[in-house]
Amino acid sequence: MASDTPAFSMVDTAVTLVALTGDADLAGRIKQYAQDAAQEPLTLSVVGDPEKASRALAEAGILGVALYDLRGGGTNHHNLLAAIPIISRSGPVIGLVDSEASQVAQGALAAGATDVLAIADLSGPLLRRAVRYALARRESERKLTRLRLFDPITSLPSQILFWEILSLAVRRAKRNRDFFAVLLVDIENLPDGHGEDGPYRDLAMRELAERITPILRSSDTIARFEQQQLAILAESMPRVEDIQIVAEKIIEEFVKPLDAGGGPLSVNVAIGISLYPTSATGAEGLLSRATDAMLQARDHGSNLFVFA
Repeated sequence: MASDTPAFSMVDTAVTLVALTGDADLAGRIKQYAQDAAQEPLTLSVVGDPEKASRALAEAGILGVALYDLRGGGTNHHNLLAAIPIISRSGPVIGLVDSEASQVAQGALAAGATDVLAIADLSGPLLRRAVRYALARRESERKLTRLRLFDPITSLPSQILFWEILSLAVRRAKRNRDFFAVLLVDIENLPDGHGEDGPYRDLAMRELAERITPILRSSDTIARFEQQQLAILAESMPRVEDIQIVAEKIIEEFVKPLDAGGGPLSVNVAIGISLYPTSATGAEGLLSRATDAMLQARDHGSNLFVFA
């Protein structure tokens, strides 16, 4: 099932092929393919169990592919297929099967294998096409994941990722009996229009994020929560006074004129702050209370913060 389109070039790259097999003859055959001087060379690692395959893939980084021997096996196929999701955490997996039309082949794809190859069709060129396809697909998946988890303009975590980070912070705080704050920063008067580098609104958000990042500690998280909102998680913040200082410094930075939009521009900001565990004890409750506090700050004027 390997794609005929070499979507990922292996030229000038040290690609590692991890062959997971107990068949010495097959290992020798794959070694010949990997060392074929007429083709792009592959660094070959032959291992005998899934745990070693995962380690070898992890060591290879983004240029590692596993070739998993799934032939035969009888009633043991269920156990073989169960290892695919574990191995694929470290890198793409190509299943080597007796037939691409077999239940084992379909089961391998359903379990997370990138591709399957029939042993009768196995050759050096086909193996390399399969490796290129597996690497290209994994790279595409990585890019899609980054687009989902990070804002492409500011490079800040997205709302989706912030929810995950906040949920983890809640669990840590419950376990450690810790204290933290969530700051929801809403910005008004962002510029309209579009420049060479993107919409002025996005460029302004990037500039504002760059201004306040030095205010925060390395352990804090800042995310683009909505189009004109930033969310900040300040963990292990022991005093309300410290959180207040952070909010005041954010406002100080935001009232300075922006360059985005073709000229100096001033924005208004409202900050809502919720505290764990006094405001709420769950991620949803903390963000809800921070939103309510932000709306209160907005109702009372410009460039204010309110505690929930």
